[in-house]
Amino acid sequence: MAGAHELEKELTETDVGHKLVVPERWLDEVHLKRAIEEGGHFGVLDDKGYHFPLCCSIRKGPYRKPVLQAEGWLKFVKYKGLRVGDKITFRSQIDHFRETIFQVRAQRQNIHGDWVDIRCDMNNY
Repeated sequence: MAGAHELEKELTETDVGHKLVVPERWLDEVHLKRAIEEGGHFGVLDDKGYHFPLCCSIRKGPYRKPVLQAEGWLKFVKYKGLRVGDKITFRSQIDHFRETIFQVRAQRQNIHGDWVDIRCDMNNY
């Protein structure tokens, strides 16, 4: 289960093929509102320390539906070889001297049903 400053999500077809849909409540929890107000750009680090620039956008109106746009997100999907049913976890770490830093973890269930980390697939990148 995700902590207060985490987003944990099993990936859908939309998530791996187009854009990552995230719950609106997560924006406050991971301090993304400032990034969105400043154009929506922020970066994440994977388990190897690789940086991926992402962009979050939100619709105006009653159904805001925040999404991570395709360009940066799909590079990460390809880099990790993600597929439907895999799980990602974003975790924020607040750094008051610089900015909020986001770690991203990708996992897949093994044959025993345990979630294990997905290592990068350099052939996909």
